[in-house]
Amino acid sequence: MADRSRADLDFYAESVRDVWYADRPLADAVERVRLLERFPELRPNEEGITDVADTYAFFAVLGLRHALPAHGSGNADDAVSCGHAALTAMGMLDQNVAGAALLAEERRLQSLSLGGDAAGLREASVTAGRERFRVVLGRLPRRACS
Repeated sequence: MADRSRADLDFYAESVRDVWYADRPLADAVERVRLLERFPELRPNEEGITDVADTYAFFAVLGLRHALPAHGSGNADDAVSCGHAALTAMGMLDQNVAGAALLAEERRLQSLSLGGDAAGLREASVTAGRERFRVVLGRLPRRACS
């Protein structure tokens, strides 16, 4: 997702927004997964993922790929897959950023979501997401402006 000219960024952003509306079933969740699976981040090439930005983009798309089927399905396997993708991404970030505690925060948020009292969960997740984005931006190589 590093190429800002990509048309699928709007689709990605809309889908992330829509999974937060747990009371609104996603009738097109299967179609959205099919479209996400066409993203280059989920289509390996011979070189694999070698760029820092591509690595984080891969985890972002993978997380949404698992969140869509988990949304409203009631299927525990879908929820576990989604949670596992998020934990893996945060664990990787923690390994690459000195002093980061992103994995612990993701575990806390997942525990809150399972606890039955989701009050404030969206706000806490947005705050955590902003921090994660800041950390990822800090990991990206600086490019000279032309």
